[in-house]
Amino acid sequence: MQSGETIRNDVTGETLTMLESGGVRQLYAVRIPPRRPSPPLHYHVAFAETFTVMEGALDFYLGRERRRVTLGPGQRVTAEIGQPHTFGNDRDEWTTFTVETRPPGGVVAAFEMAYAVANAGGAARDGLPRNLIARLNFIRISEGFLPGVPLFLQRGLFALAEWVGRGNAVGRRFADV
Repeated sequence: MQSGETIRNDVTGETLTMLESGGVRQLYAVRIPPRRPSPPLHYHVAFAETFTVMEGALDFYLGRERRRVTLGPGQRVTAEIGQPHTFGNDRDEWTTFTVETRPPGGVVAAFEMAYAVANAGGAARDGLPRNLIARLNFIRISEGFLPGVPLFLQRGLFALAEWVGRGNAVGRRFADV
C-alpha cells in the first residue's frame, strides 16, 4: 500500500490507512467498529508493534495472562518481539488508533488480503477469511504466532496452507501477497 491509501472491510466497516511505509518502520491507522472481537492472543518474532489511540478507547491485552490495559487518546503501548498480545474494542463507540511496526512486518499485506476476501463475500463473522486455508495464509502473512504451540509446528502448518492455497482460486489470488 502507498502512503495515504485506505482499504475497507465491507463486512465489519473497519478501515486501514497507510501513513508511512518503507525504511525502518511502517505506520498505519486503523478504525474499528464497536464491540469488535479480539484476534487470538499472538506474538511476532520479526517486529515490535506500538499501538497509539487517536480516538475512542482500545482494550489491549498483554502476556499469556492477558493483562488488560485500557488506552485512551494519546496513550500507547508496545508489544515487544515475542510478547503475546491482542486487542479489541469492548465499547459502543468506534476506535481509531495507529500501529507502528519496527521493522516493517507483513500485517498490512495480510489485511489487504483479508479485506479483499471479505469484500468478495468470503468472510466469517469476525471479518477474516472463512476458508481455513485463506485464514491460515492470513496468519502466515501477518507473521502472528500462537503462544503455547511450538513455532516449528506453526511454520510447518503455514507452509502447508500456502502450498495447498496455491492450488485453488483463493490461493492463486492471494498466495503471493
